Amino acid sequence: MGIPITVISGFLGSGKTTLINHVLKATNLVPEEILIIENEFGDKGIDHELLLHSHERIFQMNGGCICCSLRTDLIHALIAVDEVFIEQGYPIKQVIIETSGISDPQPILQTILATPRICTNFYLDSVIAVVDSDFFEKNLNYPESLKQLAMADRVIISKKSDKNTNEIQDIIQQIKPINPMADFFTFSLSDEKESVARQVIGINKFNQELHLEYLSDEHHARHHHSEKSHRKLHHKFEALHLEGTGIIAETLFQRWIDWVMMSNQENIFRIKGFIQFMDNEFQTEIQGINQLFQFRPTVRKTKINELIIIGQNLPQKSIQEAFEKILCKNKQSADV
Repeated sequence: MGIPITVISGFLGSGKTTLINHVLKATNLVPEEILIIENEFGDKGIDHELLLHSHERIFQMNGGCICCSLRTDLIHALIAVDEVFIEQGYPIKQVIIETSGISDPQPILQTILATPRICTNFYLDSVIAVVDSDFFEKNLNYPESLKQLAMADRVIISKKSDKNTNEIQDIIQQIKPINPMADFFTFSLSDEKESVARQVIGINKFNQELHLEYLSDEHHARHHHSEKSHRKLHHKFEALHLEGTGIIAETLFQRWIDWVMMSNQENIFRIKGFIQFMDNEFQTEIQGINQLFQFRPTVRKTKINELIIIGQNLPQKSIQEAFEKILCKNKQSADV
């Protein structure tokens, strides 16, 4: 299956490096089995000392972990890791990519999913966004912060002050309309390090089932049109939930998804769901990052098709109606 990659994003000062250092101290993996890739090394970054590959800036850290400064592009960095470490027999079992606080994680995810040489040795385990509970409201004013939340499989809320349960729940309720696919954990310096590591390493969230807590109480009909279920917040980031029963021709679905993406090229960030294609016994998992799509076979057996589209300023009604039409066309074909 390859080596798992965990991408950790979060706005400036959210606590990404603190979280990673907690994980490194508690994981069952030995230091030499972990590779850290950072956008930039800062004065307070993860400690490192030995330059192993000057062109790609790959370091052996004091604790034994390998660290790479992502100053070229990710493809070159991971290929260098492949050449310098994997081919020389280093027992790497986990990669952690720490994005910069103001970066969009989309290009990193696309690179991991779309580059053949990377896909041979690595796979995307999870995308984690770290949120600073003290500055959450302020950071919502920055598109980069919202994009990080929209792309996440898991959101870890970093507590630096005595936030009570109601305040944390309020943060969670504000994030759920942006990304109903993510689950939530809290993190503070006093937490048991082993517990923190279990929330980050080996969780395999990228390809997990959809658990739509935000939408579950609002969607009971076969198709959903209520304003609450498609709530728009002031920042205009939103999640559209599509659901319908039946089978769909793969070519018809492909035309529909191409139309959706071409019509909203700059406004769709992530798509995830499960579709029952015609002539297939099991459902197919759909994963979309911007314009990149993956169709992955599963052993999921149900006629309920479900998709989540995360983006901004989405023409929800036209997307919903077009989705219903491809379901209707297949029903008409089946009745003939």
